[in-house]
Amino acid sequence: MLALLAAFMLALQAPAPQAASSAPTHLALAASPAIDLYFHIRSVAASGGKTTVATFSAAVDAARELDKILGGSFLAWGPLESLLPGCQSASDIQEAFASAPLTLELRPGTSVPLREGALKLAAALVAAEPAFQEPWKRREPRIQEARARWDTSVAPKERELLEFHLHALAMPDPHLSIPVTLVLEAPFPGAVTHLGADGKGVCFVAVGNAPGSQLFETILHEATHALDVASGNDSALGELRFLLLANGVGQNDKLLRDLPHTLMFVQSAESIRRVIDPAHQDYGEVAKLYARMGPNAELVRGFWRERLDGRTKSTEALEQIVANVLPASK
Repeated sequence: MLALLAAFMLALQAPAPQAASSAPTHLALAASPAIDLYFHIRSVAASGGKTTVATFSAAVDAARELDKILGGSFLAWGPLESLLPGCQSASDIQEAFASAPLTLELRPGTSVPLREGALKLAAALVAAEPAFQEPWKRREPRIQEARARWDTSVAPKERELLEFHLHALAMPDPHLSIPVTLVLEAPFPGAVTHLGADGKGVCFVAVGNAPGSQLFETILHEATHALDVASGNDSALGELRFLLLANGVGQNDKLLRDLPHTLMFVQSAESIRRVIDPAHQDYGEVAKLYARMGPNAELVRGFWRERLDGRTKSTEALEQIVANVLPASK
């Protein structure tokens, strides 16, 4: 589950993209052996472990080296990973990475080389690809099983789910086809949404540790980041940020990122429970994320459930959240 990426940060990087069509927003789930290989290599590199497949070693080393250059931040991989959708072979990844920026500004005044390391990693993936054919035979059925769970339980109600979700978050439908690539494993945080070159969100979700309806919430949560980018803060999430800023929270305050993200977790869980599976448990509960977030998580859950149950309006719930969270945060 995406632990740190705030869509607020994404929204500041680019204007809201124009609607691509008049069709309602939908999620475009996909899988690819090359992208699964890429995230497997990234996972091994991030874990600090060693691969048992000799031909994977160069790729693991290249990924580890590039991660060090990028400061160990999974967000810094965005300019590369946003290029992955549609890649079906390692040579496709190599071609995609050839269009990556030469450098990446990690922070104002500090740039690091990006394309050189990316192409080194891509070349190593090309060399590793033949040996991945056997592991892929074991990995693909697990990814397809996860996709089948979505197709059976969610796909028939996807329109209803997204309509409820968008309405609850006061978001206009951006009429997007949101790409969600399923892989077996991925480095922390296990699911991520990056900003693509076209200004739209690109989602990746690891399915290996997402049983039952936990998978559904994770996919919807990542899609919410893409929706947040598209909304340009014209949403309950944007209103929450405005209220925080209006009440003295600074642009660089962690709360400005974390509180809207908490609302994303809460709403994604509620949407799955109210539309797809009444027995669904919040990811925040199952993974003890709410407990780690502290009392603010329960404040958001309580006030936002009142809003979803029709006992308060959206703005009233957000005002109550801010009024109660800020004293607790000081």
